[in-house]
Amino acid sequence: MNESATHRPGTLAPEPVGRRLLRGAIGGIVAGIPFAVITMWFAATTGGGWLAPLKLISTIVLGADALQAGTAQPWVGVAVHMVLSALLGIAFALIAPALRTNGTAALVGTVYGALIYVVNFVIIANTILPQFQMPNQPFELVMHIVFGTLLSFFFYSSGVRRDEPFLATGRR
Repeated sequence: MNESATHRPGTLAPEPVGRRLLRGAIGGIVAGIPFAVITMWFAATTGGGWLAPLKLISTIVLGADALQAGTAQPWVGVAVHMVLSALLGIAFALIAPALRTNGTAALVGTVYGALIYVVNFVIIANTILPQFQMPNQPFELVMHIVFGTLLSFFFYSSGVRRDEPFLATGRR
């Protein structure tokens, strides 16, 4: 009998921390790319200009007045967005061992994306970064949920879930 036949799903040892954190950083960056691209497309189609989201993100480090002063830089926005995406992926990696199934990882990832939206746009935008009250809020909520869901896929069939098939087809 092979080793995988001697245990129940979800009872395997967790993935080493370093590898899990790297998985989170990469997952966050990869999930952050379509987030940024779709947001740029949305901004362009609604008259805001395709670089507007990147310029807005750059104000996190350049200051809120950078938009008005014309000093907001898209490349700074890209860098900030990728760093934040990686950090959010790493944070998700810290809770990943508690997620015993791929389905749980997807559900928690989706909720995680919604929670990121709440922190960013309900709490932070209303307290220290008022310039982030400008974007279309329903769109931002959907994009953050998509980010969290895509991020969760990087934890499918890994760590304690590595004996679970990637897709729940009913066959092993």
